[in-house]
Amino acid sequence: MNDVNTNVAEAVVLVQQGQAIPIYIYEQGQDYAGIRRVSSSLAQDIQLVTDVMPQLITDRTQLSKTAVIAGTIGHNDILDSLIAEGRLEVTALRSRRESFIISVIENPCPELDQGIVIAGSEKRGTLYGLYHISRLIGVSPWVYWADVYPKKQSELIFTKEQVEFVSKEPSIRYRGFFLNDEWPSLGSWSRDHCGGFSERMYEQVFELLLRLKGNYLWPAMWSAVFSEDGLSHPLANAELAEEYGIVMGTSHHEPMCRAGEEWKKTHHFYGEHGLWDYSDNQEAITNFWEDGVVRNKPFANVITLGMRGEQDSALGGTLEENIQRLKEIILTQKELLRRHGLECAPQALTIYKEVEAFWYGTEEVQGLQDWDVLDDVTIIMSDDNFGNMRKLPEEGLRDRKAGWGIYYHFDYHGAPNSYEWVNTVPLEKVWEQMSLAYDYGIKDLWIVNVGDLKPMELPLSYFMELAYDFEAWGTTKPNRTGEFLREWVEQQFAHTVAEEALVGIAEVLENYTRMNGQRKPEVTYADTYSVSHYDEGQRVLAEALELERQAGVYYNMISEPHRDAYYQLVYYPAVASANVKKMQIYAALHQKYSSFTPPSLLSNHYADLIEAAIFRDKQLQQQYNHELSGGKWSGMMSSAHIGYVHWNDEGWQYPAYRSVEPQEEASIIVDVEGTSGGFSSGTLALPTFTNVQKERYRVTISHGGRQVLDYRVQPSADWIRLERQQGSPLQGEDLYVSLDWEQVKAPLAGEIVITYGQQSKSSLQTVRITVEARIISTDSLPPMTFVETNGVIVMEAEHTCDRNGRQDAHFEVIQKYGRSLSAVKLFPTTLRYERYQEAPYLEYRLWVAEEGIHTVIVHAAPTNPLTKQGQLPYAIGLDDNEPVIAQLLPAEFVAGESHHWEQAVLNNVHTHGTQHVLTSGLHTLRVYVLDAGLVLQKLTVSKHSLPSSYFGPPESYYKCVFKKSSLQDQEGWMKPGTE
Repeated sequence: MNDVNTNVAEAVVLVQQGQAIPIYIYEQGQDYAGIRRVSSSLAQDIQLVTDVMPQLITDRTQLSKTAVIAGTIGHNDILDSLIAEGRLEVTALRSRRESFIISVIENPCPELDQGIVIAGSEKRGTLYGLYHISRLIGVSPWVYWADVYPKKQSELIFTKEQVEFVSKEPSIRYRGFFLNDEWPSLGSWSRDHCGGFSERMYEQVFELLLRLKGNYLWPAMWSAVFSEDGLSHPLANAELAEEYGIVMGTSHHEPMCRAGEEWKKTHHFYGEHGLWDYSDNQEAITNFWEDGVVRNKPFANVITLGMRGEQDSALGGTLEENIQRLKEIILTQKELLRRHGLECAPQALTIYKEVEAFWYGTEEVQGLQDWDVLDDVTIIMSDDNFGNMRKLPEEGLRDRKAGWGIYYHFDYHGAPNSYEWVNTVPLEKVWEQMSLAYDYGIKDLWIVNVGDLKPMELPLSYFMELAYDFEAWGTTKPNRTGEFLREWVEQQFAHTVAEEALVGIAEVLENYTRMNGQRKPEVTYADTYSVSHYDEGQRVLAEALELERQAGVYYNMISEPHRDAYYQLVYYPAVASANVKKMQIYAALHQKYSSFTPPSLLSNHYADLIEAAIFRDKQLQQQYNHELSGGKWSGMMSSAHIGYVHWNDEGWQYPAYRSVEPQEEASIIVDVEGTSGGFSSGTLALPTFTNVQKERYRVTISHGGRQVLDYRVQPSADWIRLERQQGSPLQGEDLYVSLDWEQVKAPLAGEIVITYGQQSKSSLQTVRITVEARIISTDSLPPMTFVETNGVIVMEAEHTCDRNGRQDAHFEVIQKYGRSLSAVKLFPTTLRYERYQEAPYLEYRLWVAEEGIHTVIVHAAPTNPLTKQGQLPYAIGLDDNEPVIAQLLPAEFVAGESHHWEQAVLNNVHTHGTQHVLTSGLHTLRVYVLDAGLVLQKLTVSKHSLPSSYFGPPESYYKCVFKKSSLQDQEGWMKPGTE
């Protein structure tokens, strides 16, 4: 930015030769207080970059040469003069919400030669314009909340083209976040550093919200009362929000500008008892609400209507009783608003948990959705607390006058399990679900639960950008999450590390959130991943170790002054998450080897690794809470995150481990992939090797006695490849077996013989492992044919041989979404079909080895039915047979309640199987998508039950077309995910 020739007349100077141009604000403007606050914030940003502090000027006579002129149309004298003279065109700007232009104007007033004019259509537009300059000079929105310090520069000089800017109107009217579940982390931090949830804390929150181009906040409420917790005086928080232009709300169960905690603290002023029950305590509760309305009337609010039980619980009573009670409550609330001149104030009713039933009603009981009293109330739908939309507006209702909102979650405290630690929601999921909400008409209010705020910096940044500029990032722009991530990483770290490292940092962030999205840390246990089948646990462990290594590499590359920011934004969430995976997989391996008869001493090695992982968890947390940024974030990383045994963190525990005593008799213990036991003698079998899959299987050799024995491994033929042929397993050794397929041209059988002991003393022991090689001819198979091996075919959803979208519908691959490679989704997202003959389909080819009844299992994203009636129907068609119509979800499925839903959100997948008779040979399989809410991720076809595992078998090999060039194709074999 500073390579501009300073002699060029077009140069725009903010700082040069130790001098900063001033910022002019009009003291008589109605928005003066807020503009002064953010102008001061911009001045501090400029000082942070250059060590030069710009002056804030309100007296025009003090102006000379060049200045920033910041103001709102109608509230700044210089600005309004320029508009009146026709020198600043704002016709289009006037009609846009929260918008701004930045224009460089020569001689904008008699006192100045040049003005950098920031003109807002309203106050928030002006504030966004000021923070646009902050971004331009390299200041991140996370300058305070993550200590992302900008690059130091002695001068700030730009071209006119770099400075001038016309903003868009925000896509969503109200955009913001909810500070929730704030104890022990944010609560401890705010208590110790800000005197509680006071104006000291909210000043930083409001500035962050504006830097992220947001305007709406639900404040912390577990123990806090936003409008009473000011340090200077009770209303300081609310007054500060008004100055910053922040529209305040309260959570879904806190009506009429009253915090939930207020009733506990003040109910004795309103009556003899503290029942939070409108039927039994109507007068007291009504007076309580009225006082809240009167207190907060001067401030901008979206006023919450309705009522839930105390402490965010359900109301008692029957459905009909509750609907009638809510109507009485809302009528009372609306009368209070009318009485105090607030009948036109923005109002909202949140359809959360049991309120959903009150909204829809039944055939016998009319729901709230048919009640015209709510026509001027924004209806806030919600996700299922795990990032999946519960219900969305049905066609015909999407254009209601007061519009729709959505309450989304990056953090949750509740059943089936809480998650309140680091980010576990990948950006791809945010895009898919929030785009879905937008497509269904939710365009007026977006609010996301961010828990303690830290460490949700990345997903919150994305959520806010998506809400601000949905046109650039939303439905019509799939697979841009990676682009956003790269830009975000550059914003935080481009000035701290070499360019090539930025790609690696983005991969660390992507990989840790993807890993946590597959299974949240709080509910990852020793038995989550199989350590006996498909090498699953070992593969996840390798990924965790590599993630940890990569995060460390980039930490060391980051320049010293910026490592605290990297630790907060990247290193801690990635490494601490990986450490939880390691800890639980070590626990699984410890349990496995200690259960052998005799126990393997390899279990002691894993006990040591568990202990080290526990120490590492405490160490990482200690560094965050007490060492990071000189202790600035003490208490912020205090949430339990391992080994939940209840829905909340009560009784959480690290994995248990114990030491195994060695046996007197020396022995070698062998276990092989595909089995769960350990053997010191006898014959074992590896799964079958095939020429198409080119498998590699694990053999683990350990010992159980006091004496460590040498062993030898001898294959029966040289086509059996071994990594080593002898060893001494002091702790345990993995030996991987593969085949030399150049030598295997027909089915073969062989064995591996493991011997140990002393032959001279007649104590030589033998373990035999059979090896079977199978040849599958593929010459006659067409391209994109999946081949069955070991009784199963696994097909990633994107690897189709055909996609028939039908008319205006089309399928889109969502890269890196879900538990494996990607997902395939139907667009437009609101489509539904009654008959499979009309529905779009995905087509796959597969080769089956044996005739019989096969089960086709659909693996899909854990989407909920988006309308009142629906189970996400689909159909499976094989060859020319009549397709089998199925429902992805059972009839008893209820989002937020049923067991099937609980398992789906914990495992992050829906699965459903249909049975089909298949002959051996080539087949065509079609998946007809009857509801666009079904997001396909994978298909599994098998004749027999598969071994227990979390992810299931890896994708099968398939024959595909390699493109050698634009002119010539070549058939060949490829590994999944490499096309």
